[in-house]
Amino acid sequence: MAENCRRCHGWLLSPRSIAEGIGPTCAVRERAEQRAAAADKLTLFDIAA
Repeated sequence: MAENCRRCHGWLLSPRSIAEGIGPTCAVRERAEQRAAAADKLTLFDIAA
């Protein structure tokens, strides 16, 4: 049974990828994007007074 990746809509064949809903390459890219987005957030101490 094959399913589609939620990011690129490619076929997922491994049981782990099917369970996660995303392929390994797309998972790496998604985590990198999430880390980059988290780094862009300002905290109270980042705002110049």
